[in-house]
Amino acid sequence: MSHLKLLQHLRATLQILVTISLLFSYAKIEARQSLSEVEDLELERQLKLINKPAIKTIKEKYGDIYDCVDFYKQPAFDHPLLKNHNFHPEMKPTLPNLLGDGTSSNINRPFSIGLKGGGCPTGTVPIRRTTKDDLIRQDIKLNVLDGTDSTLFKKYLRYAIVQIPEDSTNKIAGAGAILSVHNPQNLTNRQFSAGYIKVQNNNDSIQAGWIVNAEDYGDTRTRMYTYFKSGRMACFNTRCPGFVQINTGVALDGQLTPSTYGGPVQELPLYIARDTSSGDWWLFVESNNIKVGFWPSKIFANLGGFAIGAEYGGVVHANRGDPNPSMGSGYFPSGDLKKDAYLKNSTYLNENNQAKSFNDISAKLYATRPSVYRVYQHPDSKPENGALVTYGGPGEHM
Repeated sequence: MSHLKLLQHLRATLQILVTISLLFSYAKIEARQSLSEVEDLELERQLKLINKPAIKTIKEKYGDIYDCVDFYKQPAFDHPLLKNHNFHPEMKPTLPNLLGDGTSSNINRPFSIGLKGGGCPTGTVPIRRTTKDDLIRQDIKLNVLDGTDSTLFKKYLRYAIVQIPEDSTNKIAGAGAILSVHNPQNLTNRQFSAGYIKVQNNNDSIQAGWIVNAEDYGDTRTRMYTYFKSGRMACFNTRCPGFVQINTGVALDGQLTPSTYGGPVQELPLYIARDTSSGDWWLFVESNNIKVGFWPSKIFANLGGFAIGAEYGGVVHANRGDPNPSMGSGYFPSGDLKKDAYLKNSTYLNENNQAKSFNDISAKLYATRPSVYRVYQHPDSKPENGALVTYGGPGEHM
């Protein structure tokens, strides 16, 4: 082969290789674009399933959108065990010895957590609209019944709590307290910080309180929240089916006004209580015990009966390698209730629905990292009013 022919052959071979390389690169780009389109379509499909048709839409001050959804079409009833339910919007709990029926003149408009404009029309309930950004941040899996959305329990949790340890002889029908509300500072989008009450029985638990959770909401505002775990299923608020919303004006993840260090102090009264008739677990807020809704007993394996443990205090999470965030007011308890994070009038309900201080049961103080978080039972605790718990800490900062 002549030198000229060799050069021509090499040039042709190089052109072929370049062409093949370009084709492979183009195919890869196309594949990436195709995958992105598939993912986008999947997100849209999920949003259609998650967000129910709205009869009315409420846009809150900082951009949260709540859809007023027909009571019978709310997310709770996507749960397979609730398909043939007999629940209705006028339901009232049976709690004769404690909370009455939750009725009050402003049942849908508690002064601190009610939705704008009086909330939703009768026969509908407010459900926060899930956005595409929410799904991307949280990587939500719709099929949460297989346990894939145990978001809270995938994190590294730190506690400063008073705990009624689980004991099979305990028969706890509820827990309640008045929580001071805070906005811990310097949280990243991979951390959360909360104050809460909780009832539990083995793998089943229900908790409620206030939280700052940028990973879920894309901001660092303080919100009311709930979290329940049933076996391997677990999620916040109405992110998975289970909680039956009754109230038309109080949303589970509504924004709260936090306390200012040194005062004024903002408070959130909360109670989780078991219906004496049905065994359903009801959530009440505010000092006049406004009913928000309930977790049906039939969705639980263990909380279909009584709880056998309870907790009161603070919890934070940070991913591996991240510093521990601040808890409560962001300071160690000092004894000054204008500065400390606290839960006052902390009680549990016995099997007869009588409110008892946990001074009457085997309770213990527990702090995961005493160097950065602490919890105390305040010396001013009065047995007839329930215990006073103070907690919190600065965490660790980069």
